[in-house]
Amino acid sequence: MKLRLFSFLLFSAFLALSCASEVREANINQDKSIDDFISSKYADYTVYHNGGTSRIVLVEGPEGAPVIEKGDSVYLYYAGYIFGNSGPTTQFVLDSGMFLAGAGKLIKGLEDGLPGARLGEESLIVFSADDGYGTTSVGLVPENSALLFDIGVAAIKKNP
Repeated sequence: MKLRLFSFLLFSAFLALSCASEVREANINQDKSIDDFISSKYADYTVYHNGGTSRIVLVEGPEGAPVIEKGDSVYLYYAGYIFGNSGPTTQFVLDSGMFLAGAGKLIKGLEDGLPGARLGEESLIVFSADDGYGTTSVGLVPENSALLFDIGVAAIKKNP
């Protein structure tokens, strides 16, 4: 009985390590796809990197306009897409709303991509599943999905 339990636990540990390795490999492949996408389609654009998140500036906000900092309330227009091997594929959200930057209310990729964006800026924020929903399916977004958000910064309110 003890040998059977030990064998089961050993097999379970091996399976968990194997799954974690597959997820890591998938995220490495997503990061490469994202890098290839940026270098092939947006080589002439300004790109900011924060951790595993990239923000591609499509339209710069006016010089001297406020920039998003942690603690600011920001109003965004956004569309979210599942990011496939060669770019965005399926749109899963089209919305607008007010968010508190850096409060941990958004997925990590957006939290990392928003700081530094200017009022009036239009940009793409793209990141692997590690910085998105990870191994969880959410609505139309399957597990382990890289994501791309097309955002417009409509308002920034500096909070004390």
